[in-house]
Amino acid sequence: MRHSRPAASALILGLGLAAWSAPGFGAASNKELEARANDTDSRLGALETRVNQALVELQQQIDTARQELRTLRGQIEEARHDLDTARQQQRDLYGDLDRRLLLVESATGTPAPGANGPPTSSEVMFADEAGVYGDAFAAMKAGRYDDAAKGFQLYLAKYPKGPRADNATYWLGEVQYVQQDYAGALKSFQAVSAFPDSRKLPDALLKVGYCQYELKAFKNARATLQKVISTYPDADAARLAKERIDKMNEEHR
Repeated sequence: MRHSRPAASALILGLGLAAWSAPGFGAASNKELEARANDTDSRLGALETRVNQALVELQQQIDTARQELRTLRGQIEEARHDLDTARQQQRDLYGDLDRRLLLVESATGTPAPGANGPPTSSEVMFADEAGVYGDAFAAMKAGRYDDAAKGFQLYLAKYPKGPRADNATYWLGEVQYVQQDYAGALKSFQAVSAFPDSRKLPDALLKVGYCQYELKAFKNARATLQKVISTYPDADAARLAKERIDKMNEEHR
């Protein structure tokens, strides 16, 4: 006896549902999924542990680096303090020598060596390169031109090839120029040419021309100013040189 098509389909569906509900079929799939989930959780837990450990180690390294930085800064401050102390001691010693020389001057009525002239051998002996230059520059900015001139002379006496010798030579010329010692300033500005790598060369050459102008050597001044323009066309000194030449033209010099 043949079954109808609807009856056959119902039979197949019933067998499928019976198989699905049979013991072990669905349970095996759930266990497998649960096992996979547990494995994933385990891996994520292990990964999280490694990440946390790495973060802890990184934080420890950062803390160590910060501590080392604080220690280094402390050492720098200590070294700076020691340097400042040493400089102050040298200045105190220099001041003590100066006072003794003044006492000698008062007692004998004879001017103390170097009081108004070149630096003495004692002054040169105890001169500190950075300190002497800094003091001289500070004196110049404060308008104490005599002290500034003496300080730059002291620097050049002990450090003629020092790292600031070109600047000291130039600023000595500036101090002399302000004091209207144009002949002395001319020599100082010309001496800057002994430092071929100095950044002061354009300005020094310009000031040579200015000194020649003040000394009424107008022909030499014009030639020097023209040299500034041709040698350093892009420098500010070239613009100032042109302005001075224009002034000389107006004055018919």
